[in-house]
Amino acid sequence: MERFYELLHLADSALPAGGYAFSSGLEGAYQLGLLDSPKALEEFMQSALRAAAYGEIPFIHSAYAESDDKAIAEMLHFYDAMITAPAMRRASLTLGKNWLRLTADLYPDAWIVDLRRHMDQARWPAHYTAVFALTLKAAGFAQADVQQLFMFQTLRDQISAAVRLGVIGSMEATRRQLSLYPQCGRLLAEIAGRPYTQASRCAPQIDIAQSVHDDLYSRLFQS
Repeated sequence: MERFYELLHLADSALPAGGYAFSSGLEGAYQLGLLDSPKALEEFMQSALRAAAYGEIPFIHSAYAESDDKAIAEMLHFYDAMITAPAMRRASLTLGKNWLRLTADLYPDAWIVDLRRHMDQARWPAHYTAVFALTLKAAGFAQADVQQLFMFQTLRDQISAAVRLGVIGSMEATRRQLSLYPQCGRLLAEIAGRPYTQASRCAPQIDIAQSVHDDLYSRLFQS
C-alpha cells in the first residue's frame, strides 16, 4: 500500500478531526433498548457497516470520478437531501468543516485550500463523506485506500462509542472490531463502482436511532 504511514496517521483516533467522539446513532440505539444483548450489538455494527457501504461509499466513488464544479455541487446537495435526522446533518457539516481545515493544514500544496475557499464562497454544504473524499483525492491518495480508510473509521467510531457507553469492554471491543474487517472488504466489493445517484439508506433502525438524538435526556457524545 502506497503512503502507508500517512494512512495510519489519518486513521489515528488522536487526529483532531472530531469524529472519534461521535456516536453516529449508537447512543440513541442504546437509549432505545436496541443494544440489550451481545447479538443485538453485533447486528447493529453490521448494519452500520452496510449503511456506510451503500449510503456513503458511492459518494466517495463519485468524488473521484467528478472534477466539474457543477457536478460536485450537485453531489453535495444530493447528499444533503438524503440526511433525515437534523442531529446527523449538523454533525456531518461540522465534521466536514473540521476535516477541510485539518487537511488544508496538513497538505497546503494540494488543491484543498482552494476547495475550502470555494466551498465557503459558493455556500456548498460541506458534508463529511464527500469532503473526506475530495480532500484525500486532492492529496493524491488512491480511491481504494480512501474507501478502506472510511470503512475503518466507521467501524472504529462505532466500537469506541460502545466502549465509552459501557456497552462492552475494551478487550471484547477489540475482538469484535478485528472480526468485522472481512465484512468491510466484502461490502466494498459489493458496491464497487456505484455512483452517488445509486446510494441508498438501508438501515432504518439506525435512522430511527439518529432521529431521537436531540431528545435524549442526557448525552455522552455531542454531535
